[in-house]
Amino acid sequence: MSEPILVERRGNALWLTLNRPDAHNALNRAMTAGLGDAFRIATDDDAIRAVVLTAAGDRTFCAGADLKGDAASTFATGRAENPLVQVYRTMRACHKPIIGRINGSALGGGLGLVSACDLALAAEHARFGTPEVKVGVFPMMITTYLIRQLPRRRYWEMAFLGEPLSAAEAERYHLINRAVPAEELDRQVADVIARLEANSPNALRLGKQALDLMQDMSVDQTLAYAELMIERLAGSDEAREGMAAFAEKRKPRWPSIEGARHD
Repeated sequence: MSEPILVERRGNALWLTLNRPDAHNALNRAMTAGLGDAFRIATDDDAIRAVVLTAAGDRTFCAGADLKGDAASTFATGRAENPLVQVYRTMRACHKPIIGRINGSALGGGLGLVSACDLALAAEHARFGTPEVKVGVFPMMITTYLIRQLPRRRYWEMAFLGEPLSAAEAERYHLINRAVPAEELDRQVADVIARLEANSPNALRLGKQALDLMQDMSVDQTLAYAELMIERLAGSDEAREGMAAFAEKRKPRWPSIEGARHD
């Protein structure tokens, strides 16, 4: 029996592949557990600079919960027991940039995975939808992300009618960063990874944390928090190296993240 999640180191990036193509990569308990474990690995390993989330096959990135399998456990309720919510929490806690390589359609909980990524590049044939109302439920958990990313009227239409967006529409509504021809997807992802790796690991780590926290703050709270964080960043080894490299017209040689944490 094949592994439901493939975990692979490619240079300084950790690639996570949903691996149930015959079931449209639908989410079950084994997959959500595997994703949670993998994101925790990425969080704890300072050598990992980015995480890529993708799927096997080229038709469906993820069809959401496995309605033909253990759907009841996938939708399990109770305090801190819903397995998909736990995946979203581990993604939020991961301080490395998460890149969605969306090689097919993303529906329901699969769309939630896309929305929880920091950056998302999609093949032009991908579709993005919330069909839950057609099977008697509603996109409750993924609404946490989608109400922050999509215009209200457009998301209400998706949630109430269950009709999908095309990749071009998803790009227009900023649900994804870019829709590209399928044959261009890997090149585009590789380019994003290379550009991320050229930047300060510490700035990316603290910056991702700041962006997450600041969106729920008042303006005054945001300014106070930003004041503290920029002072912390500006005094770090990586900031000193980055500014020196700029002045000397060379590429920066970043100190380790671990060392930067103790500034």
